[in-house]
Amino acid sequence: MNALADEPNVFWLDALRPVVEGRSRPIADRCQEPRFICRERLFVQVVLCPEHPELVGRTQAGLVVDVWASGIRYYCARPLPVGTLVDIWVEISSRPGKFFLSGKVRWSDANATDSHGIGIELEEGPATDIKDWRAMMR
Repeated sequence: MNALADEPNVFWLDALRPVVEGRSRPIADRCQEPRFICRERLFVQVVLCPEHPELVGRTQAGLVVDVWASGIRYYCARPLPVGTLVDIWVEISSRPGKFFLSGKVRWSDANATDSHGIGIELEEGPATDIKDWRAMMR
């Protein structure tokens, strides 16, 4: 078992707030699905990174900014290149067990505080809990 699966990625659904419509967001970050503000710690593990193969197997901590049915946006200290494949385990406070999610980095940018915004598009896979995640987020 991966050590990442034991790390606490607990999202408190009671604390999730809908993103206010019309809020200014980067074009690459706009989507048509309901989004929820979430300020929780998140760990991702790099599974595949063609640009930087030395990152494969590394776990990176960050802070979730918002979540939606097909994606997660978070900030972290180290950037991940677009196209990087990551695995994510998320525990929901009101649901037993954990979600295993997998996704690709679709955009990455730095802000003035030297943290990097990362947009992950979640992908379907036979071993993931993406269907349950999407059902819960809608």
